[in-house]
Amino acid sequence: MRQYIIASHAHFATGIKESVELLSGARDNVHDLSMFVDGRMDVAEEAQKLLAGMSADDDVVVCTDPADDVIVCTDLFGGSVNNEFTKIVQTRPRTYLVTNMNLPLLIQLLFSDESAPVEETIRAIVAADDTRVKFVNDLLTDADDEEEF
Repeated sequence: MRQYIIASHAHFATGIKESVELLSGARDNVHDLSMFVDGRMDVAEEAQKLLAGMSADDDVVVCTDPADDVIVCTDLFGGSVNNEFTKIVQTRPRTYLVTNMNLPLLIQLLFSDESAPVEETIRAIVAADDTRVKFVNDLLTDADDEEEF
């Protein structure tokens, strides 16, 4: 089973996980890691605890298997949370890192075909128009321009 870690600065990870659960239901394979709040100051330590099979709170066992693919989604490219997971991805097999996450990205990842190759799946999702940020004003202008013809 694929495991998903949603990691961020402050409570963004917890909040976006709640949004995902509202839309897709709670899942045992989705874990959040909110850093620099609630006493969580050491990203490396908290990430290692989570990856080793414990939740960031040390009280809930996470069902991880070394054979599981782990997809980590972080909030900000170049931020401290992303930078720490970048180190982990370089040394931990079957771990994949996606940054600048948003809700459409997470939903598509969670509903993706687990039998498909994970790297291909991630590449397709991050390239999809549905997961990209959009400036709606421009979309409205484009729609108005098309109506004139």
